[in-house]
Order: sequence, then C-alpha cells, then structure tokens
Amino acid sequence: MRKVWLMLFLLGGSALAEEPPKTMIRIVARWQSRDIPKESFAAQPKVIYRAGSRYGRTEELPDREQGIQGLMIFNEPDMWMINLLTKTGKHLLDPGPTFELRMPIFIGAGNAKSAEAVQKTLYDLEFGKELAYFKGKGAEAQEGPVLEGKPTNAYVVMAGDSKLYLFTVGHPERPVSVTRGRGETRETIWYGAYDELPFDPKLFTKPEDVKIEEAKQ
Repeated sequence: MRKVWLMLFLLGGSALAEEPPKTMIRIVARWQSRDIPKESFAAQPKVIYRAGSRYGRTEELPDREQGIQGLMIFNEPDMWMINLLTKTGKHLLDPGPTFELRMPIFIGAGNAKSAEAVQKTLYDLEFGKELAYFKGKGAEAQEGPVLEGKPTNAYVVMAGDSKLYLFTVGHPERPVSVTRGRGETRETIWYGAYDELPFDPKLFTKPEDVKIEEAKQ
C-alpha cells in the first residue's frame, strides 16, 4: 500500500509554465474498503495540498512499525520524497521539458498501457478536480443520502468497468466522499476537510532540516 501511495502522484503531460496560483486546496482524506483494516496505517487520514498544475504536497501520520513518516512535495519539475522520522529524503528531477502534476485518486489508475485505456480507467479523476470530472462526463446532481448529518448532492458516472459516485455538500459544493464500485468491490474516499486557502509557497519547497540525496535518474 505504501509503495503504491508514494507513486500515486505523477508528474506528466505537457502543461505550459504558469504563474504562482493565488489559492490552494487543502484536503484531509482517508481510505475505506474491505481490504483495509480500520486500525491499519493505510486507513489513517492523509493531508493533501494542491495548487494548480504545478504544486502538490502529501503528509502522512507516523508509521512507527515501519519507521516512516512520509512527506511528498511537488514543485514541478522537482519532487522530494522525505521520511520525517529520520529527517532524510530523496530529490527527483523530472527531465521535462514541461510537465503537469497529476493526482489520481484511486490507486492503480495510472497503470494503463494506452491513452484509450487510461481514459477508460480513472486517471482523470484527481484530488482537487472531483466535481469537474463528474460534470465533464455529463453527470447531473441528484438528491443524495444524508452523510455526516448533512443532505448531499449525488453524481454518478461509469468509467470502464467501474461505477463512480461523488457526494457533495454546501455552496459552493465540496466533496464528502467518492466511491468506486467494481463488481463486489467498493473503495471509498472520505473527506474530513476540503478547504480553499491562500497559496503558501513555503509548503512546496525543500525542508531545511532534512538531509536530501539526489535520486538516480
């Protein structure tokens, strides 16, 4: 689970250089499925930041059993993978020439072998772009269930062999959960927070108190 999570956020595509954004999105997300024990590290919430198509950050809680507290920082074309418990990390530099940060939600969504297969899977369903994904596929708001004591809007689309559900609350709308159903399997992402904040460039730079090695390209 951890190795897959570390490779989940990818630098790719061909986005043009952009000015620093004025805002960023801060998300607190946790995963739920039959394959993830409730008390396991994989079920613990993660904090995710996204600002435009260049900046990203993910923060994990400490995993004392493995001796890791993961932190990933993306500032295209740079990426740092850091263990906060040991104050060590690696720096990777994407060769370019220009790249776009992708943050697919469901693990394994980026493993398709062709553009057509990628479209049929979930590669375009990203953190920070959930509602745009569903509306872009023609989904219209329906009356959803009451979640966390609040009535929701529900959006439903098909993506290949998966049925996707997005539940939102508020004005403007923000996600409460996203679910992927495939056969008898269901995976759900629960959002504990989804806030738009002023952009903070310090979150997307290399920490000063960490020993960084250059990763082999």
